[in-house]
Amino acid sequence: MMKIERRYKRPALKREKEKVEELFKKATVKNLQLMRDVPSRCPGISYYEEIISQETREKELKEFSGKIVGSFCIFTPEELIYASGAIPVRLCAGFYDTISIAEGVLPRDICPLVKSSFGFKIAGCSFSELCDVAVVPTPCDPKKKMAEILSDYLPVWVLKISHDKDLFYSKELWLREIKIFKEKLENLTGNKITRKRLKEAIQLLHKRQAVFRRFHQIKRNNPQLINGRDTQLIIQSSFYDDIERWTETTEKLCEELKQRRINNDDQRVKLLLTGAPLIWPNFKLFNIIEQMEATVVTDELCSGTRHLYDPVEVDEWSEEGMLRAIANRYLLPSTCPCFIESDDRIDKLLQISQDFKVDGIIHHSLRLCQLYDMELNKVASVLKDKGIPFLSIHTDYSLEDVEQIKTRVEAFLEMIKSRKGKK
Repeated sequence: MMKIERRYKRPALKREKEKVEELFKKATVKNLQLMRDVPSRCPGISYYEEIISQETREKELKEFSGKIVGSFCIFTPEELIYASGAIPVRLCAGFYDTISIAEGVLPRDICPLVKSSFGFKIAGCSFSELCDVAVVPTPCDPKKKMAEILSDYLPVWVLKISHDKDLFYSKELWLREIKIFKEKLENLTGNKITRKRLKEAIQLLHKRQAVFRRFHQIKRNNPQLINGRDTQLIIQSSFYDDIERWTETTEKLCEELKQRRINNDDQRVKLLLTGAPLIWPNFKLFNIIEQMEATVVTDELCSGTRHLYDPVEVDEWSEEGMLRAIANRYLLPSTCPCFIESDDRIDKLLQISQDFKVDGIIHHSLRLCQLYDMELNKVASVLKDKGIPFLSIHTDYSLEDVEQIKTRVEAFLEMIKSRKGKK
């Protein structure tokens, strides 16, 4: 068979790399300064600021002697990566200035998250340059095709997601994907993933999830203790931080939050944020909301709470039992709209709304993200029937629509205050 010449790849340019790194640093500094301007901010957040800036962690990863596995979705099972002796790093990006670089290779009219993430790689910077392989699950078509194009730049493994998770054969196909992933990791690292190593990795993540669940409960009981932006900072720093250090630091933060004394008369509107992921430094919507008389008390985002909340539930500590439990953990609790039916996502939104006593829900839609757009009307209709105030924000990574979004959010908050009798 004649080999077809592939034309995707182009070399990274030094001036692009330097420009991207400088602009990313400026975006990070700008966001962190906005977050520091909040009165009575929790001091323990400074650690996560250092991690989210990436410089310290990037230096540590450069010194790491093992393999680094990049991931483009929370469907990637971290337990197997740790069990192989490798380190997982999430490569999804929320940075506007790498989009134009990616458009030299990718189409213009696709998801900005895919373009932003891919742009970091072809610019030759960020964590993507340190990865030995990239894992690309397939929740949507742009990620499927990005996997093919990205394979010209570094090795890529595709994790094929079963899109009807309630069917028996779908669960078995997904389990097979997990087992193949295990074998690939063993070949990459040269380490056999034994039953002991797999159990230790599951327990390692159990500790992180237990600490986050504790943090989540503290925030549920007293949402004023820490705002939505700082919560996202904590969660998203876990995408690439040392897992044991993050767990230990977050345990200390929980103790600090328990000792905090805050104003219980805070009348800020409490919101739930759902929809497409908001990845650092794309905190535009968070900044707009929390610079007004409102706060994001919780979320239903794959870039947020969903990343850390659900543990692997093992019934039997055999190798087969653990692999099946891992497969179930990354498939069954997921409320990603890539699945054919989405009733569980709506049920979850209603449950979270009740648990946190939210005043309203904001749905974040990324332009050209068909999955969330297709589901929007159904979500809006159910919430309207339940009497829950709902606002959909359709945006991208640019700052051109900031004033427009401010106007819409302000009107939404005024409507909620009017309904609740707040002045």
